[in-house]
Amino acid sequence: MKAKDIFGKIGVACINALSHLPLGVHYFFSDVLLYPLVRYVVRYRVKVVRKNLAKAFPERSERERKEIERRFYHYFCDLAVEVIRLHAMSPADLRRRFKYVGIERLDAAYDEHDFVCCYLSHYGNWEWAIGLPMALEGHRAGMCQIYHPMKNKHFDSWFLDNRARFGAINIPMKQTLRRLLALRNEMPGSGVRSYMFGCIADQLPKAENIHHRITFLNQYTAVFTGSEVLARKFGMAYVYCKITRPQRGYYQMEFIPMTEPAHIDAETFPMTDEYMRRFEADINECPELWLWTHDRWKR
Repeated sequence: MKAKDIFGKIGVACINALSHLPLGVHYFFSDVLLYPLVRYVVRYRVKVVRKNLAKAFPERSERERKEIERRFYHYFCDLAVEVIRLHAMSPADLRRRFKYVGIERLDAAYDEHDFVCCYLSHYGNWEWAIGLPMALEGHRAGMCQIYHPMKNKHFDSWFLDNRARFGAINIPMKQTLRRLLALRNEMPGSGVRSYMFGCIADQLPKAENIHHRITFLNQYTAVFTGSEVLARKFGMAYVYCKITRPQRGYYQMEFIPMTEPAHIDAETFPMTDEYMRRFEADINECPELWLWTHDRWKR
């Protein structure tokens, strides 16, 4: 057995055991162990975080940026333990901790479109949003989402199990087109009238896939346009998913319908632009909830 397989099996076994601890215990470890370890001992991507904050908020003082950095690392550690806890979290507890607002606003879209493109980001606890199928049960709608397979098969399987616990359909990125076509063909006999199609679209595109740039957080930024290209191909409706964190351990996702222009030039991406504008406003409102450890502006 290879070393990475041994590491993967041991790691998954430890995570599974820890997932059964109460969330309050997880937060205790986050505060007294994980936060000082990640920020001060390991110094996990501290240089990247500071570089990103300086670029995004040049008008803020160094002291203000340091405060955002501090809050971010606290939240980053909370996010890690929340993802672990999700593995053993009951449906009732997840419903209580992650609320959905405005699902009924999309009822007309469910009738008129096979898919609704849901724009999400690496902001707030996007992993806890996998409880959405429970909220969609009364609307005869399902949920599917794209994911990038992980290199370690044991951790990849663990994350997939987590994300499918409540009925979400996980689609490997390279199989997206084929799987969406299959879901659309199966829809008439499935009892599902439409699928919410979750896309985390704030990542940096590969160099060969950069087709559009905008000004975002004071930077001329390459943006991921694949979600909009795919949505056009399937005639999807569009919705922005706004995540807020009212208090520690509780989240709210609001569905905000987006209106597609009547005429779209093939070389423009108006829905991507609107998504990024809305997302930028969310970051400015509560910057610590974004994943600043990504080297977002390296290309």
